Amino acid sequence: MALLEKSAPTREQFLALRRRYDVIGKGLDLLKSKREALMKEFFGIVDESIRMRDELNSLLVKAQRDLERARAIDAGAVASFAHAAKRSVPLDIKARSIWGVFVPEIEESALTRSLEARDLSPIGERADVIEVAKEFEGACELIIKIASREIRLTRIGEVIRSDSRKINAITEVILPSIKGRIKYIERVLEEREREEVYRLKRNKAKRQAEEA
Repeated sequence: MALLEKSAPTREQFLALRRRYDVIGKGLDLLKSKREALMKEFFGIVDESIRMRDELNSLLVKAQRDLERARAIDAGAVASFAHAAKRSVPLDIKARSIWGVFVPEIEESALTRSLEARDLSPIGERADVIEVAKEFEGACELIIKIASREIRLTRIGEVIRSDSRKINAITEVILPSIKGRIKYIERVLEEREREEVYRLKRNKAKRQAEEA
């Protein structure tokens, strides 16, 4: 662009700038479509996260209340059960592509265990303690789901901000600059054409005068 501006305007430059303007315009349309799709994904995740957070809060309130009741009956049994139920939960992270943007996601898995998975007998353990364990395991599942969505929100939000800056730069700076240069060259070429027409007419008139 800088070289075009420094050199004398030509029709080749005019056509090249028109092509460049059209290509950038099409790229701008694609960028806007991408941002629109990402924003739709973003707000969909926001709504889902809010719903899950409300669900998590309700579940934690109930789980904590049930835990206090179980402790009131036999705190030692609850502590023993909790110690025996300790385990590590490995998390796998995968990437999903949204309009060419790779968004990290935590692989979701069921954490709530059945009696068989706990290797417990329904006779040997109190039902209320097992229910409390299931409630907290359910809460952990929701926490992981929320974390996965908030990671996606962070990444998508970064891309939306970046694309918005690009769209603003193209719309407010690049395209107006190219359009201004195109109009300038067009005026120069039209002026040259008028001068050339005038010169030809003058030469024709001069020849006719000489022939007369």
